[in-house]
Amino acid sequence: MVSAREIDMRRIPAIGPLRAVAALLVLLSHVAFWTGAANVDGAGRLLARGDSGVAVFFAISAFLLTRGYCAGRATPPDYARRRFARIMPAYWLALAAVLGAAVMIDGTVGSLRQVLTHVFLLQGFTHESYRAFTQTWSLTTEVTFYVLVPVIGAWLLRRRAAGHTVPVVLVLVATFGILVQAFASSQGSPTWGWLGTSALGHAAWFCVGIGWAWMLEQRPGIASRLTAGHAVLVAVLAYLLAATPLGGPIGLETPTVLAAAAKEILYGIVAGALLVAATNAPREVQRRSSTGLALASGETSYGVFLWHLVVLQVLFASLGLRIFHAPFVLVLTVTLVVTWFLADASRRFVERPAIRWGHRGAPRRTR
Repeated sequence: MVSAREIDMRRIPAIGPLRAVAALLVLLSHVAFWTGAANVDGAGRLLARGDSGVAVFFAISAFLLTRGYCAGRATPPDYARRRFARIMPAYWLALAAVLGAAVMIDGTVGSLRQVLTHVFLLQGFTHESYRAFTQTWSLTTEVTFYVLVPVIGAWLLRRRAAGHTVPVVLVLVATFGILVQAFASSQGSPTWGWLGTSALGHAAWFCVGIGWAWMLEQRPGIASRLTAGHAVLVAVLAYLLAATPLGGPIGLETPTVLAAAAKEILYGIVAGALLVAATNAPREVQRRSSTGLALASGETSYGVFLWHLVVLQVLFASLGLRIFHAPFVLVLTVTLVVTWFLADASRRFVERPAIRWGHRGAPRRTR
């Protein structure tokens, strides 16, 4: 989840609003689940598939973090500090709120092991998340990818001279990731749950972003032929297919092997198509994306992702709402407003200073 103020974001401003769309999709899916709206025929399945926003986040991160390598640039010397600054300070602030909510509502924060697991962002491996932080399994996966980026980047730099092999390898890796996802589903056991949510299990979504970065840098002529309008249409169609029984159950039930594979593929198509739409958006869309509400929405997307579930938990506890039996519109409205306020505060007072610290000493690039 990369800052809207980083260099590639300036070149493609529409990536910012796309991040906001991804965060909103995740928020919608959780509000639908908590209120029970996800169980409503038709519309409920559409809302539940908002978890595809995670695939969009992964594809965006892969695209932004590997595009420099595809263009022939080496790993920045302060890469680790930048990644830490972008993710951890805002995350720890939200975690403090989650722990406070746990004490207020449940009277305990759980075991020391559970607390430390969250402090060090390991819950994606243990699946011991707080109710108000279940979405952060994806941050474990994201950070795992961050660790792998220099290795992936070194490989991309070496393969620039033989570029035809890159797409083939990415397809093979993505296919293997889908098979891993299917295997994890076939076990039907929580023991293998971490594998399905790992960077390996979601390799296809990361490969989508890497592949598009490669196309944009190494095959710009081909990449430019894909129009934003057609890409959005593909994304919508894939989303609708994922909302059918083809995409498997919408609850916490274990999907069949075929459903797990289909969902992984369809979410990857949604993410890739929306990424293409953002990068190939018309000039006027790019211009509008770099100002006003569109810019702010992109910059607050990480905060929205972090804060919306703790807002939901406190809201349900404060109003005495019953889970799976709450008014969807009311809960959605309050959650959106309060989450936006908290996310904006996080952006202004935590994320921006942290990003400045992470980029200190970096040479200013001009275009």
